[in-house]
Amino acid sequence: MTVVQGTGRAGVGRLRDRRGWRPVRLLVGAAVLPVAAYAVGAWSARSGGRVRVAALLDRPVLLLGAAALLLVAALLLAPPTRGRTAFAGAAVLVGGVLALRVLVGVLDVALPDRTTVRVEAAPGRSDRVLLVVRHSAAPGTDVHWSVEVETGRGWSARRWLLDVFGNGTAGGPYGGCHWQDGGRLVVRAADGDHVYAVTDGAGPVRISGP
Repeated sequence: MTVVQGTGRAGVGRLRDRRGWRPVRLLVGAAVLPVAAYAVGAWSARSGGRVRVAALLDRPVLLLGAAALLLVAALLLAPPTRGRTAFAGAAVLVGGVLALRVLVGVLDVALPDRTTVRVEAAPGRSDRVLLVVRHSAAPGTDVHWSVEVETGRGWSARRWLLDVFGNGTAGGPYGGCHWQDGGRLVVRAADGDHVYAVTDGAGPVRISGP
């Protein structure tokens, strides 16, 4: 009879432990969602990515900060069982990585390194937009310029990087750019004119230049 009672108490204890971990699992699962959303946004921020998706989800401070807070809450609610130490180690490691990326994101917001200085639609094509971006430089270093193009409208709009110009780059210092017509863009650099064809399907392609 004593053995039966002991076994019953052990079973009740294991059940209590499982119930204690249930909110922890829910919080960890919830933390995965903002991380996944940020991953989609960061992927969309690349050349050729969706402009609106990047604007909506490429937000490390908001999304990764929320994930880090959920992990902290999960750690605080973790029951004092044998698996708590391993969970705590993993949570601290992942939370530290998230916090570091959030810090970098805060610095990016406080000290932006890129400023869009020109926005111009192609002649007769409002769905093709030229953007010239000035990249801030540290004192004593050269300023770089990136020439980008947005194609499409709404949720289908994509942003493409044509090239980066400045001292130390392949094209050399930036000398200006202009639309030749609705489908061609000319970028003037130290090594000559770079001509790009802009189409509705794929990204811009350089068709002539040094």
